[in-house]
Amino acid sequence: MNGRMLMVVLVLGAMFAWQHQLELKRWWRTQMAPAATGTAPASTGVLVYTVAGCDVCENAVRLIEKSGVAVTRRQVDQDAEAQAEFEAAGGGLPLIVDGARQFSGYSEEFLSAWYLERPRNRALFTQAGIYREGEAHLPILYGTTWCGYCAAARRYFADNGIAYRDLDIEHDAEAKRQYDVIGLQGVPVIVYEDMVWNGFDAGTMDAKRKWVTAN
Repeated sequence: MNGRMLMVVLVLGAMFAWQHQLELKRWWRTQMAPAATGTAPASTGVLVYTVAGCDVCENAVRLIEKSGVAVTRRQVDQDAEAQAEFEAAGGGLPLIVDGARQFSGYSEEFLSAWYLERPRNRALFTQAGIYREGEAHLPILYGTTWCGYCAAARRYFADNGIAYRDLDIEHDAEAKRQYDVIGLQGVPVIVYEDMVWNGFDAGTMDAKRKWVTAN
């Protein structure tokens, strides 16, 4: 009986390791780096999984490098280990891995917001005073009562149990002042983790939340 149980445990362990090999490799690298150097591991930057001739992959690399973040290319078509990691992560070129964060495909809007605009926005948002001192930086919705997409965004936050600040730029003078100082246009506008998003789409917001909340 003990032998059978051991065999079951070994088989289940092997299946888990195969299904989560990318995460396990990342964990192993972070654990082994301090032991090898005797110091805290240096940041490895961002991994971009690519293939030869992938123009959108190169666009992603250039955009991220423009922010000053180091990028390591992982050639899926030339490196068997990179290919296995790519497939374990679900594929999709370019595959961008930043710590525990993963993003498949190329979105200039999304990558620019995270790597380029977010650091620049912090000073502007502080100047505009959009965050309440001593409180968490909750998502902020700048909207109106008549805007259908604003209503959809409010339902999304409520359905997902997300605390946020709902500011009406037509009836709240302070909200309108912030809106003007930041230079926003149209409604809804969502400020989320120092990023600015015009309009609302539930699927896109799901992807943004998954990226932002990854640890």
